[in-house]
Amino acid sequence: MSYFRSYFEKNNTIIKNSDVNTSKFPATELYYGNGFSKFIFKVDLTNLKTKIDNGDFVLNSNTKHYLNMTNTIFGDETMRNEIKGTGKQRTSSFDLIVFKINEYWDEGTGYDYEYTSDISIDNHTYDIKPSNWYNKTTLSGWTIPGIYDTNPTIITTIHFDNGNENINADITSYINGILTGGTTNYGIGLAFSVPYQSIINSLEQSVAFFTKYTQTFFEPYVETIFNDKIDDDRELFIERTDQNLYLYVTKGTNFYDLDYLPTVDILDSSKTPISTLTGLTTTKVRKGIYKVTLGLSGQICDGRRFFYDKWKSISIDGILINDVTQKFIPNPYSANFTVGGNQTELQRYSIQFFGVKQSDKIKQGDIRKVVVSFRSIDIPKTQLFKEVYYRLFVKEGHTDVIVFDWTQLDVTNENSFYLDTNYLIPREYFMEIKGHTHTEEIYYKEQIKFEIVSEK
Repeated sequence: MSYFRSYFEKNNTIIKNSDVNTSKFPATELYYGNGFSKFIFKVDLTNLKTKIDNGDFVLNSNTKHYLNMTNTIFGDETMRNEIKGTGKQRTSSFDLIVFKINEYWDEGTGYDYEYTSDISIDNHTYDIKPSNWYNKTTLSGWTIPGIYDTNPTIITTIHFDNGNENINADITSYINGILTGGTTNYGIGLAFSVPYQSIINSLEQSVAFFTKYTQTFFEPYVETIFNDKIDDDRELFIERTDQNLYLYVTKGTNFYDLDYLPTVDILDSSKTPISTLTGLTTTKVRKGIYKVTLGLSGQICDGRRFFYDKWKSISIDGILINDVTQKFIPNPYSANFTVGGNQTELQRYSIQFFGVKQSDKIKQGDIRKVVVSFRSIDIPKTQLFKEVYYRLFVKEGHTDVIVFDWTQLDVTNENSFYLDTNYLIPREYFMEIKGHTHTEEIYYKEQIKFEIVSEK
């Protein structure tokens, strides 16, 4: 599984019937009851689209895009009641909508929500230049003030119970529309759903989130998840169940794409094509990595005989090259099981990792291949695990803030994953590793600490 994070190019909070601009404020306050506000933003999808266009990632029906924003109220339970003297209260039991913007707009340079006439206070952070409720640029107003009145183009609706929840909203269809060229990226917005616009309260009902100008770790982003985990069964092929075989294409040390998808024939131990397993279709998983899925039955699979996968119609840079034939040894279905008395795990393992060092300093933008190996202490050999996981997090005080939750490593002839630091904010990170056997989870004994450092 691969992750990619796209951050906001610009954002602003617009306030009903006001020309104030608050774009540079580190949080957006959405409210209703005594006025109304909307948060608008544009996600910079340039790098993500470049990765997809270059073939590094495969955009398909399994790709998901999630809007992530952190609630600023999560640590301040006092806001369940009125904030003294402000007329504001943390709201609960409400819906926010994520809506589409269909017009170009400028961010602006404002900061403060209100102007003060106190001469002892510097007002240089108060600005009314667009964008704001009325105007999208200096020369152009919104087609409808506030972008919409009663009929927004809703991408998704998010329900809040307590009002302190973070946003993790699926906006896959909208982002895919931009990536495939069907939708122009003018940006999207966040607001209370339409019925809240007409509610009048003596206490302003409020919820707030960090914006792109926060100085904390909680900068908002869209996370793209590619379901491209490599699960190569070549080393552990089992008959009578669907298994995956892969072809890896590299130029030097870099993966390299074929001109089009190859086909596959499966050959028995005498290298005779199996009639029901010829001309198999393949899929591209990542750049230079191709997969065929098949089930093998009716053959002699004793764990000793070689079978073969022949990859055909292989074209690179317009040149058709020879077929590629690889080997695999199918094991009987019974190899999946141990039948008998009560079984216990008899082996103990030591875990080693390569690609990242303890207290490593990694330049932002580097891509590291991290390999994890499990070595049996009782039977001195390295063992390939089908289930190995890592998770990444940062520490905020005594709290672990998850960056990537437990994610399964690729399984080839090793357990590994690629750590892409292009979209990791420079700071200190921690990683944990675990493997799963049929009886227990085996953890690496320490948290692996490393730092992402910026060239700037």
